[in-house]
Amino acid sequence: MNFHTARGFGGQKVLVTSTFQDALNTNTAIRPSLAEGFVEILGEAQVKTVPLDLAPAVIRQFRPDLVVAVGSLVPDASDLRGLRRAADGAGAELAYWLTDDPYEFDYAFKAELNADIIFSNDSWAVHHYRHGNVHHLPLAASRARHFRDLVPVSERENVVFFCGVAYPNRVALIRRADAVLSRHPVAILGTDWPSDIRCATNRRLSPAEMADHAAGARLTLNIGRDLDIANRRFALPPATPGPRTFEVALAGSAQLYFATGLEICDVFEPGREILLVDGVADIARAIAQALDDPAAIQAIAARAQSRALREHTYAQRAARILTLCRRTRVTMETAGAPERPRLAMVRR
Repeated sequence: MNFHTARGFGGQKVLVTSTFQDALNTNTAIRPSLAEGFVEILGEAQVKTVPLDLAPAVIRQFRPDLVVAVGSLVPDASDLRGLRRAADGAGAELAYWLTDDPYEFDYAFKAELNADIIFSNDSWAVHHYRHGNVHHLPLAASRARHFRDLVPVSERENVVFFCGVAYPNRVALIRRADAVLSRHPVAILGTDWPSDIRCATNRRLSPAEMADHAAGARLTLNIGRDLDIANRRFALPPATPGPRTFEVALAGSAQLYFATGLEICDVFEPGREILLVDGVADIARAIAQALDDPAAIQAIAARAQSRALREHTYAQRAARILTLCRRTRVTMETAGAPERPRLAMVRR
């Protein structure tokens, strides 16, 4: 337990759950990773984590001060009203941390109607919520799941690593870079890769395997997602780097980040902690540097890992949630709010 950090949070009890059923969840590691972050701050006895379908019963028994629901709002079968009622019955504040903005923003109304406080993984999406208490909170990395000891770059097996679903923007870039990548030992993995791309192999990796592969590569490509599920209303472009950015840094690999915006510069310093690329020529130059000057690449990886440990773990995100939720409670008490509303009021 981090007693220094916990001192300001007064022994709060936190329950971490999901916004939808685990059977539909393709990224189940976020919930336990966040719970571990709260444990690091508050202690194990103060934190519980359960799936959504078990959350109401556990809330009634555990009586937390704060309930944090993490994930997507798309599935209509999710009993979010039941979660709201259980939180009200326990006198708990209900926070949503939405992790798929802006790709599913058309479903934001569910959070607007049910949450006391909303956290969005995307900075641009924050400005489009119709709710009076919305904050930007990027995703993060887990010290337990993603941290790896630094391996000398000159001893690493692969020159380049990438793993992900073959979204159209990723296919286009890897296809253009195929000739360059195929000259070197690389691991371009994931699902739905077309057979004409020689360097790519359709193979899924667990979070642990992903971290191991990143730790064993001189460079890791970071190519964001470009596939909207429900983003027609505002057609919001993504602004904030995804969780893989922090996971790879914690695993100890220098990243080639395909830049689509400037927010990456807020989380890692270009040239010192991350390498920005805009096409095949940049990838080729980075590969040449990784082969000719491994010490420089090692230094980038080490600096990024150090910053990720300082600023981008789930413990840091948990501390931010606790701070902002405490401010919300103080504001409500100062205003003399007589009773927590059953549904959060939407401010238009």
